[in-house]
Parts: sequence; C-alpha cells; structure tokens
Amino acid sequence: MTIPPKPIRIAIVLNGQEFICQPVMLPFSLEGYPSVDLVLYGRQPEAPAPGLTVNPLPDLSPEGFDLILDGQFLTAGLADFSPDRLDNLVTGPAARCLKTLVCQLQELRQKQEINSGIIMNAADALITINSGHVIIGYNQGAEQMFGYTRTEALGQDLKLILPPPVKAVHGDYLKRYLATREPHVLGRQRRLTARRRDGQEFPLSISFSVAEIQGNLYFTAIMRDITEYKAMEDRVLQSERLAAVGNTVDHIAHEIKNPLLIIGGFAQQLIKAPGFDDPARRKLSIIAEEVSHLEEMVAEMRDFVRPPPTQKRQGQIMAVVEEALELFQDTFREHHIQVRRVEETPLPPVAFDPKQVRQVLINLLKNALEAMPQGGEITITSRVKGANAEISVSDTGAGLVPEVADNIFQPYFTTKEKGTGLGLAICQNIIAEHGGCLFADSPPGRGATFTIQLPIEETSPAAGASSLEENRR
Repeated sequence: MTIPPKPIRIAIVLNGQEFICQPVMLPFSLEGYPSVDLVLYGRQPEAPAPGLTVNPLPDLSPEGFDLILDGQFLTAGLADFSPDRLDNLVTGPAARCLKTLVCQLQELRQKQEINSGIIMNAADALITINSGHVIIGYNQGAEQMFGYTRTEALGQDLKLILPPPVKAVHGDYLKRYLATREPHVLGRQRRLTARRRDGQEFPLSISFSVAEIQGNLYFTAIMRDITEYKAMEDRVLQSERLAAVGNTVDHIAHEIKNPLLIIGGFAQQLIKAPGFDDPARRKLSIIAEEVSHLEEMVAEMRDFVRPPPTQKRQGQIMAVVEEALELFQDTFREHHIQVRRVEETPLPPVAFDPKQVRQVLINLLKNALEAMPQGGEITITSRVKGANAEISVSDTGAGLVPEVADNIFQPYFTTKEKGTGLGLAICQNIIAEHGGCLFADSPPGRGATFTIQLPIEETSPAAGASSLEENRR
C-alpha cells in the first residue's frame, strides 16, 4: 500500500487588500503564462535521474536567477552568497518546501502541455463555456470549423457561433440546468445545425459534457462537421428508395405493359376502320394518345430506376449535337425559334455513350422549346473548361423561379401538367455515369442555361458526383 505524501500547508499573511491569485480560465493552452526553467547545481555532478543534468556548484551565478533554493545550506561557503547581499536566496526548511512546490508546479505544467497539445490539435472542434455562457476554451479544430480565430472567440458569448433558431434558446437551456441540475442533452450525442463566420450553415454531430471545478461549472462541446457523412447518408437513403421504387416499377410495367399495347393497338385499328363519325374518331385518337403517354411514363420510370449500362467510346460530341438539332429542325421552324451556335474553343474527342448523350440533348432541346411558346432563340455553346468539355443549351424563355431551380433535378418534381418529373433526373444520372455533371443556371426572367460537362480524360462516376456538388456550391 502506497502511503500518500504528507500535505504541505502554507500560511500567507496579507498586508492590506492585495490579491494573491486571480481566477484562471485556461483556453486549452498555456499561452500567456511564463515558462519555468529549473537548473540543477550540486557538489557532485551525478544526475539524480536519467535525462537530468547537474552542474558544478561553483558555476552557480546568483545574478542569473530570480529565485535560488538551497535547502541544505550548500551555498554558505561561497563568496557571492552572503545572505545579507542576496534577496533571491531562500535557505533551510523554507527552501525545501518551495522546492517541492516548484517541482510539483513543473510536473503539472508538463501534464497541462501534453493535455493542451492533444486538445488544441484535435481534428474535432472543442469549445468550453462557463456558467455565464462565455467561451473560455476554443481549439484549432473550432477555428477551422467556424472561421473565428481563438483571439476573436475567447471571452465572447457562445451566441457568436450559434444559428438564429438555437441562439434564441441556448441561454435558457443553460439557465434551466443551473437551476435544476437536470441534464437533457448532457452526455448524449445529437445532430444540430451550426453557422460559419461567412454565414454558411452546416450539419454537425455534437456531444456535451459538464465539469465542476472548485465550485464552478464548465460546459464542453465536442463537434464534428458531418457535411460529407450527411451527403453519403442521403445518397444511401436515395439508393434504398430507388431500389424500392424500382421493384414497384418493374411490377407495374410487367402488369400493365400488355394491356396498354392491346388498348393502344385496338384504338389505332378502330381509327382506320369505317363506320365511325368524326367525334368517335377524335375520342379514339385521345385514347391512343393517352395510352402512348402512359407507355412513355412507364419507360421513363424504368430508365430512372433501372438505367441501361453506359457504353462509352471515343468520339466527337458535336456530331451528336447536330443529330439532335436535326430532329427538331421542322419543329423549331414552326415555332419561330432560331438556333445559334457558339464555339468558344474546339472540343477534342471525349469518351461517351452516343445514344445516352443524344437522349440528354433531346430532353434539353425539348425543354427549351417548351419554355418559348411564342418563339425565341436557342444558343448552343461549346468550350473546353479546365479538364472538361462543355456543351451549354440556352433559351430566351422566362427562366426558372428559385424554388423551381432548386428542385429541377429532383425525381418526380415537375411543373408540367402531364410530366413525370423524371426527365432531368435521368439526364443528370446519365452524365454522372459518364464521370461528368449536368447543372442549370437560370436568373428569373433571363432564360435558362443547362450545361453538360464531360471529362476529356476518363474518370469515375464518383468524380462526376463531386464535380456536381462543386457546381451547385
């Protein structure tokens, strides 16, 4: 059994109202606190422990130290160490007591440096506040996450980094805990939304803890930016939903495909058969058109949830652009739409699936056509941008309002009366499978521009998804 050391008791006599100590609020580091250098001297140069150096006692110069502790009166025989000449020399029992305190202080400081180094350099953000809601701890991870430096954050109210909904109630949560000592979120992990210095809000995972030190409460939050994790989670959730939808679509397609073919086929036959008046033929035409619409809808849903494999080969993408434009040549003329081509830079050959990219271009041209019922102009722009080949399709229509622009690539989102809301989602998936991205730019009232971006060099679909996120930002 280890016997604990006998405690050292110190009495301090005050001469007036002077302060001995100030309350300490350590901001996860020892910055601002002077270092303590201990230099050992002795009659014999043997080191008391490995790694320590003991200097010869005659080399001790009293002018080089703020305090000299001589518990065994070893300096008594030295000429420069007369007690009446030195005010920084403490000898005897007082020196032995102070030596113990100084050694303990040095050991505590080393432990604090280790702890502060671990905390300060942690990748996660660590922030500590006192019971007054004031930030007293703020590490480098918090600097990188929130954008405020330690100097700017320390001493400020925690509201500095809280988004408006949380900012209004967080102080009340703290007051309630101080009054009741009943934890609601302490010791648990939660997901919240935080705000960076530039105003950007982002999701984070956060856990709270409280420590009571000498009667004072300190609250610490450990935070991790989960933006990438949340995006991955959303992709997994979307994949699970698409798998469920895919099974449903396969079942629906299997069950209604043959009946639709029969209904549509009979309607077409009856239209050509004699004995029907014009009203009856119009009704049969409507039946045939609606059946065709249902067949297209089922096909779009199947393409979205069970897309065909991409078969890429090297080729000139502008040749596919010309093929798509040729399909709309008569339609554009009938609707008074002019087509303009702008080649900012020649496009090199790229690897792509001609059939799938043609499908994307046809969808974009069809949308541009529908956006200009009174006529207008479509501009096809080609360029090389960085490591990508770009094709932009611009119209002079009314453009997209913000709520539409934000959701235009979402599955099943549509502003059309009979649309499935899958056309652009399918197009985006096709380009992503090529390792590229499809994005839109549409200031309200100034038309819309949809840009296809394909890598000049072969790349993976995951790289295309990352590029899409960059363009969205």
